[in-house]
Amino acid sequence: MRLGGDSRVSDRGAVPPAEWTPERMAALSRNIALIVVGGVLFGIFATFANFYWVGVAIGIALLIVLVAWQFEAALLVYVLVAFVPWGRTPNLAVGGSGFGKGVYVSEIMLGCLLVVWFGKYILRALPKERIRSGFHVPIILYVAYSTLCLVSGFIFWDPHVDSVYQYPAVNMIELGFRFLSAGAFVMMATSISNRKWLVWTTVFILVPGFYNLFNALIGGRIPLAAPWWPLVALLPICYSWAVALDTTNDRLKRAAGAAVVAVAVFLILVRSISWVSGWFGLVAALGAVTLIKSRRVFLVGVIAVAMAAGLAWPFFHTNVVVRSMKEGDFARFALLRGGWKYATTFPLGVGPGNYRTYNSFYYGEKWGTTSFTSAHGTYAQHLAEMGIPGLVLFLSILVCGFVWMLKSYHRMPPGMSKTYLMAAMGQLVGISFAAFIGDYIIPTYHNGGIVSFSGTIYSWLAWGLAAGHVRLQGGENG
Repeated sequence: MRLGGDSRVSDRGAVPPAEWTPERMAALSRNIALIVVGGVLFGIFATFANFYWVGVAIGIALLIVLVAWQFEAALLVYVLVAFVPWGRTPNLAVGGSGFGKGVYVSEIMLGCLLVVWFGKYILRALPKERIRSGFHVPIILYVAYSTLCLVSGFIFWDPHVDSVYQYPAVNMIELGFRFLSAGAFVMMATSISNRKWLVWTTVFILVPGFYNLFNALIGGRIPLAAPWWPLVALLPICYSWAVALDTTNDRLKRAAGAAVVAVAVFLILVRSISWVSGWFGLVAALGAVTLIKSRRVFLVGVIAVAMAAGLAWPFFHTNVVVRSMKEGDFARFALLRGGWKYATTFPLGVGPGNYRTYNSFYYGEKWGTTSFTSAHGTYAQHLAEMGIPGLVLFLSILVCGFVWMLKSYHRMPPGMSKTYLMAAMGQLVGISFAAFIGDYIIPTYHNGGIVSFSGTIYSWLAWGLAAGHVRLQGGENG
């Protein structure tokens, strides 16, 4: 610009200010309108809600913004801390016990992650590489059928059961468990963008299991433990066993892997032998990893386990058979028989969340199958609440998922991804065996489900991460 005479722009390369075009004005007006509407809605919410929920709403909004800013880092945080049932909200549901229950950070943070994931999906901001795993179709059908069973439970209510004992909030939480679990799988399978994040996520998902194993070894001195921690530890235990069986690893790595497994066997099979679910799942998981890796070693292992069981039979009989009889654990056989009766009496089951209502107040006494509030087993619970088709769909997730992982494993080159896939298969087999006598894959509200979700979610995260490994390894559509 000249100091005398007329003023002119001499810098021809300067960028002119943006013009206020009609399109820009429309976009700005739309954004302002959204802010105003959001502020009005939040003001209405704040008027009727107590201070706690206002703070929660603000916190969730900030969390969503933070998660959206760095989604994969948020995934790392979640898999690291989800096992801790903390941050309980005020009561959201009151079941037949009369005691209210709130949800925990495990459920709330996963919900926030899924909201951001869905936004990224709509905006096509997820990684472009996609695969079709053996899990996807069974999971979609299972969630859809669960919704159908819930609706059916309301429409075709049995007149012998007083509907005053039905609790819609419990029904919705039970359905929510299924949606959150399925969402966790899909999120893990599709969100990781590159090999660096894959390695970090793999490390972080193993940490909770290793931590709980170490904490149990020192006598639980750290007051943070996962619900049913041995089942959360199945994944790192199987990973360690896969490392120990791999002859291409150096001796130090194999020795370290074997040491972890030895500690796990001592803690779960010897020290806690009375808790059948834990060692039943552990033995099945280690057996599956061994069979996949080497049939010869598996056969030797079966013989060794049979001989050890024979030698330790007095210890086993006293601490498992006799103690289970005293504590009523054999009632699970009656509960499984009751589940079959429900499935054959109600083709679509009694509906998710309705087992306690039907069993405790009518059919349990009528059929003589105990009046427990839950079936204390994943498969018996599915038979009762979703009928035979529901159980078949649920089992198809486990069977089809395992078969797909096994095929992918055989196509995969040696390395961390192949080792992880073997560990995920072992974990799936172990948790599937344990689920005969516990709610370890889909939790049940009337059996501490809101708390135990902090543990059960790790199965779905682990399987989703296995799909992520196959996807980033360039695996074929399954």
